[in-house]
Amino acid sequence: MLYLKADKLSQIQDVFSASPLQDEREISQYYQDATEARTGDAYSGFVEKMELLLEDSHHSFIHKLFIGHAGVGKTTELFRLKHIAEKKGFLTCMGRCDIDLDSGDIEYTDVLFYILDLLVNQASEAGLKISDRVVSKIENYWNSDTELIRTISMQGETELSLGAGTQISVIKVLSLLANVRGILKNSAESKREIRMKIEPRSSELIHQIKDVIEEMKKQLAEKEHPEIPFVILDGLDKIPLEQARKIFHENGSRFQGLPIHLLVTFPISLTYTPEYKDIQVWFPNPEKLPMIKIRNWQQGAYQQNYTEGVDTVRSIIGKRAELSLFSEDAVTDLICYTGGYIRDLFRCICDAALRARLRRSTVIEQEDVRKALAVLESDINGRYSDELIGKMEDIYKGNKHVSSSEEITVLLQIGAVLEYNGTRWCDLHPLVEKWLVENNKITG
Repeated sequence: MLYLKADKLSQIQDVFSASPLQDEREISQYYQDATEARTGDAYSGFVEKMELLLEDSHHSFIHKLFIGHAGVGKTTELFRLKHIAEKKGFLTCMGRCDIDLDSGDIEYTDVLFYILDLLVNQASEAGLKISDRVVSKIENYWNSDTELIRTISMQGETELSLGAGTQISVIKVLSLLANVRGILKNSAESKREIRMKIEPRSSELIHQIKDVIEEMKKQLAEKEHPEIPFVILDGLDKIPLEQARKIFHENGSRFQGLPIHLLVTFPISLTYTPEYKDIQVWFPNPEKLPMIKIRNWQQGAYQQNYTEGVDTVRSIIGKRAELSLFSEDAVTDLICYTGGYIRDLFRCICDAALRARLRRSTVIEQEDVRKALAVLESDINGRYSDELIGKMEDIYKGNKHVSSSEEITVLLQIGAVLEYNGTRWCDLHPLVEKWLVENNKITG
């Protein structure tokens, strides 16, 4: 990411990248607080609440789900939280399951392994020592089976970036864990072999995690840092629904006893299933990051003169680019037809900028935006079948309460329906509504 505010169209692709804001300089330059436009309450910011929870939880463990549509800005919020937690002295591990693991095929044992991997790596980076006793237990776990040794060794040595002074014994373990991670990400056949060996011994894996944490806590206390490590797992919201059920519902209890603060992203579609109530036994008080409301539904009608959402999205655009690069009509259409969905907004801005440049214009006009929106409209309206139109018409006519029906689950998953306010009211994506009305698929 370039640390600039675009003042010409050739800079649009860089500053409106779909990548989350990660480092503190990016966040300082581009982040726009949208709490009130998301929730209707300026004092309900996710990061701010988590900051206080971490401060107040000295002897209890925070295990939380973090929920929201893909592309709504969850990862940026998690990076904000990571930086704040680190400044407060927490040993903080942030893992990207969608990058380091195979997000199309993840089991609960993969997640447990990944937590161990993150903790050992973070301990090494922070200069914390892990005793030979614990190192030996980890090595023995993976080296106790000839076939397992052969499978891991076939991965080859994974390159490591190690700090000066890293223990020799820990280097061996880090190398071993890196090789296992490589298999879980890239090798379907070897992955199955590893899972077959470790699934019956998952309780041993949990004990290894606890052993590492226990040694970290002592050293953190000596440094007058908070003793409880904080693990953030991003990307688990992107996994297939059936796999999410297996991880969180069938095996959620495996995570309950981990003596860490654990924050995990979670598929929004799974929140509208009967299993969700059971999952909250292990991950109580989940947090949601709703869409930014462009329209506000209250007491059976859209609130008149509601501008908070539009103004917030305009500010998001203005943080990254001079608004003089857009005609006023272009900005209005971008905001209104993307429904507060930041990923869709950025996609359309980038597409519209390219069209404007092909016209050799210095400004994005309304026609550029309309062409970009038409491509997105075609994309979204190709994701659902005619059988779901009846449910969408129901929403359009005012039944905006989110139910746990299979239809709603599918519509949320594909982005044709968007949830707002975190209080279970939803609406059609504006481009879905537009297409259905223009093609006489719904009336009202």
